[in-house]
Amino acid sequence: MEHWTTADGGITQVFAVRNPSEPADGKQRTVVVVIPGNPGIAEFYAPFCEALYNNAALEVDVICIAYPGHSHTDHISSTGAAGATHSIVQSWNSVLGQSTASSHKASSNYIKTSNSPLSLTDQIAHKVAILDLIISCYPTGTRFALCGHSIGGYMALNLLRMRPDVNIVKAIFLFPTLKYIADTANGRVVKNLVMPGVRHAIAFLLLVLRPILTVIPAVFYSIVALFTGMTGEHLKTTCEKLLHSSSGFHATTLAYYEMLEVKELDTETIAKNHDKLTFYYGPTDRWADASHYYDLKLRFPDIHAFLCDDGITHDFVINYSETMARKVVQWIY
Repeated sequence: MEHWTTADGGITQVFAVRNPSEPADGKQRTVVVVIPGNPGIAEFYAPFCEALYNNAALEVDVICIAYPGHSHTDHISSTGAAGATHSIVQSWNSVLGQSTASSHKASSNYIKTSNSPLSLTDQIAHKVAILDLIISCYPTGTRFALCGHSIGGYMALNLLRMRPDVNIVKAIFLFPTLKYIADTANGRVVKNLVMPGVRHAIAFLLLVLRPILTVIPAVFYSIVALFTGMTGEHLKTTCEKLLHSSSGFHATTLAYYEMLEVKELDTETIAKNHDKLTFYYGPTDRWADASHYYDLKLRFPDIHAFLCDDGITHDFVINYSETMARKVVQWIY
C-alpha cells in the first residue's frame, strides 16, 4: 500500500502495480484506475489488480483508490511533512470542508467534524481529486481506463460526467449499482441496518465486543470466517482493517447515503460515453440482478453489456479475481 497526498493535503491509500520501464516506441501507457465497492478497502482488490497487470499485454499500470475512513488505519493520526498531526479521515474532512456539507442534510441535526464519515458526495469528490492527481503523474497522451465495482461503478460514471475532457478511453462497470439500490433484494434489508441509530448501535457493539473477541485472535478469526466464508488475506483484512467501530461506522454511513441518493440511472452520461463503456451484471446478484441488465439493454440496445454465465458473484474479489481480470483485460484494449 502507498500513501498519496494531494496538493491541498488530502492523504489517500492506494494499491498500485506499475511498470517501471518506459513504454516501447510507438506505444502508449494505459492506466487502469480501479474504484472499489463499499467497503472501499484497497487490500481486498490487490489480487484483482495484480491479475489485471499480469494478464495485460499492453503497457499497463493499475491503481486502486481506497475510500477514506473504511480502513482502521485511516483513523490513526500521523505527523505529515509540514509537522501537522492528523489522520487520513481528518485530512479529507479538512480538504472537503463544508463544500459538500449539504450532502449530509439527510441526517437531521448533522454536525460535520474532523472525524465525520464521508458521504457519497464526499467520496465522489475524493475520487475526482485522486483521479486528477493520477493524471498529473503521467505524460500527455496516456490512456486512462476506469474500472468501477458495485457503488464504485456509480462513482466511475460520475467521474465521466465531471471530467469529460480527460483521455478516459474505457470505463468498465462490474456488478454496478447504478440505480435504486434501496429497492434491490439486499438494499431492502441493508437500508434498515444503516439507518441513524441502528448503525450507531452496530458501531457501539463493535467497540464493546472487539476487545473481548480479540483476546484470542484465532477465535475471532474463526468466528468471522464462519460468517463470511473468507480465508487468507481477505479474512485478515476484514478482521484487522474493517471490523473496528470507526471503520465499520464509516462504511455503514456511506451505505446509508447510497440508499438515499442512488435513484435514477444517469442515461445522459451513458449516452455521451456509449462507445467506451462495458457493463457486467450477475443474473442473481442481489445488488443489481438481471433486470438491471435488461433495463440497460432496453434503453441502449447496442451498449457493450454482458450477463454473467460463469457463476461469478458480486463479491468477485474474494474468489474470482483471476477470472474477472482476464475478462477486464479484453475490454480495456
